[in-house]
Amino acid sequence: MPFYLKYIYPALLISTSQAALVAHYDFADGNLLDNEVDGNYTLTEFFDGSGAVTTNPDGSALFPGNDGTNEAYLETLGPGGSPTFTVSLWIKTDDWTQGSFQGIFSNNISSAASFSWQLDSSGGDIRVAGTGASTSTSAAALNTDSWYHFVVRKTSTDLELYITEQGAGTANLASSVAGSPGGLQYFRLGANRNTDSLFRMDMANVKIYTDDDVSIDSLLAEGPELIPEPSTSLLFSLSSITLLLRRRR
Repeated sequence: MPFYLKYIYPALLISTSQAALVAHYDFADGNLLDNEVDGNYTLTEFFDGSGAVTTNPDGSALFPGNDGTNEAYLETLGPGGSPTFTVSLWIKTDDWTQGSFQGIFSNNISSAASFSWQLDSSGGDIRVAGTGASTSTSAAALNTDSWYHFVVRKTSTDLELYITEQGAGTANLASSVAGSPGGLQYFRLGANRNTDSLFRMDMANVKIYTDDDVSIDSLLAEGPELIPEPSTSLLFSLSSITLLLRRRR
């Protein structure tokens, strides 16, 4: 290999491998809106009344869902049509069956729009409902107040829905069907396509890829990537300072 390629080639490999990750929303950094990948796809908060998406002490985002006066979700325009994609996010809730069409993640501006789809909780099921393909699985076995890894993956032939509880070593393919759900015209977190039905939940470590090459097991192994409670961090810092002072004596 020529000398100059010896150093350029690895860099090209790194760039290529990361090219498909277009958005990473890490709420644990204290910013609910910024994209950790670059300046594109910065989120905007939409709300009614006193609604607000807030940050939990553990670093996850709290979506209030439907309660009449406190409704809020996050949204941005996406890259558009995508032959394949992977949407990965971590979810926790105190109730998996809150009603019908309760949006967790959705695309496009209405259920009638071309290429639109949504990940939701509806009638006791977790669904991916799309204009081109839909699939679902029962929510009955999901534990409340436990973190679950959700993945919606569009391959060249299929729509796949993975739902795996934190701590599992291998991702669980909950449901799949042949066909295409749609594209990535919008990234809408916490609401359905019509923005009139919202799921109450905690959300963490959202990653969106414009391909289906990323390992689902690797995404599962990341976990929700939360931060310690402030009190825990403070105690750790005080312990470190105490240990340092003892060593200096």
